[in-house]
Amino acid sequence: MSAAATAGGVLAVVVPAVAVATPAPTTGGDAAEVRLASDADRDAQVRMIASIVPVDSAPDPEPPEVDVGDLLKAAGLADVARQAEELRAAREAAAHCDADLDGLGRVKPWVRAAARFLSCLYDEPTLIGVSRRSRHSDHPSGHAVDLMVRGERGDRIAECALANREELGISYVIWEQRVNHGDGWERMEDRGGDTENHVDHVHISFERSSPDGVPDASRCK
Repeated sequence: MSAAATAGGVLAVVVPAVAVATPAPTTGGDAAEVRLASDADRDAQVRMIASIVPVDSAPDPEPPEVDVGDLLKAAGLADVARQAEELRAAREAAAHCDADLDGLGRVKPWVRAAARFLSCLYDEPTLIGVSRRSRHSDHPSGHAVDLMVRGERGDRIAECALANREELGISYVIWEQRVNHGDGWERMEDRGGDTENHVDHVHISFERSSPDGVPDASRCK
């Protein structure tokens, strides 16, 4: 009977020594001489058996599965985040341009800062600050600014101002015959013309004290 043993990943077959009977010269009887197989014979038998027995080996581990869709999604999100950050940085830089504020007169410092912020973001429209008005207005005291625009650009300026109302110290915005104190637009009476109805400019009035916050250009379209 043979016994098989596996050591170090190599199959070895161990064959125990067996008695081999060989005839011996007889001298007068049927006696037989018994001898053990030599070590050389046993080694040869092991090599012969090992050469015909297949050696098992552990299979290589399979690589982990990769979801290509997840990789593409992650890359796309990274691109979107990078583009958003670049746009935010560009808007912040644009909001601090060297705009011409000469037309404002001696408005309050926070009114001047708000005029610069909005003017720089929206292609520097003509600005009107301190001026006389026939009716009650915040202009003579330096607490108001008009940005002379029409149409879609005026929409964006008005919404940007309201989005940063607290940071800019804005009390209300008038645009296209509507007024907004921060809680929604309300229709105003018809005053008879584009300027009086604020169709050709966005009017912004400001609080009497300086605000503490910092406006955020990323809130603006």
